[in-house]
Amino acid sequence: MLHAIAIDDEPAALEVLSRYADKVPFLQLDQTFTSTTNALAHLHQHRVDLVFLDIQMPDLLGTDFARLVAPLQKSIVFTTAYTDYALEGFALQALDYLLKPIEFPRFLQTCNRAYAQTTAQSGQSSSIFVKDGYDWVRVELGEVLYMQSDTNLLFIHEPTRQITTRMTIAEMLATLPADQFVRVHKSYIVALRAIRKLERHQVTVGNVTIPLAGSYREVLEQRLLG
Repeated sequence: MLHAIAIDDEPAALEVLSRYADKVPFLQLDQTFTSTTNALAHLHQHRVDLVFLDIQMPDLLGTDFARLVAPLQKSIVFTTAYTDYALEGFALQALDYLLKPIEFPRFLQTCNRAYAQTTAQSGQSSSIFVKDGYDWVRVELGEVLYMQSDTNLLFIHEPTRQITTRMTIAEMLATLPADQFVRVHKSYIVALRAIRKLERHQVTVGNVTIPLAGSYREVLEQRLLG
């Protein structure tokens, strides 16, 4: 379970984040704050894995707050209506930068990134959660062979099961660890560790042959062969 807090001077924005957090089975939004001062006290006294942080705060800019709490090594997600701070946000090594109005799929993508990062740091196998129909399913990334996209549906293939989730391939790529997965075609992502054979126009993953588009070949060779 990820423990999170949200900081925003707009109660309506906090209500949105609270409503979204209730939909994510591995996220617990413990507290919301309209003041960075109160949030700072909470950070020093409680376990917090993830901080959703507005930038235009009246008492202290969110970017300045992020610098202040950097020694605590919390994952920061900026939530703002302004694009002006994006470069500064990523320079502060923020996990993500969410632009308001925030849509739930984008929120979930960020939560999955935080979950995968936290599990990896704790020595656990890296995993994410996806929705399969009405159910939430944990996907152990070390088990995934490849993923195939069909419009807004994504089929996640493991050795013994297939998981179907409503998600675009771009959304999944933004969630996955870049050092473990690579896109080889407009419709396919493959796990680097699962590639058994690389040919001119295709790769073999497990017992399946997957097309390799020319536009992705150079990146794949660099990632696979060095």
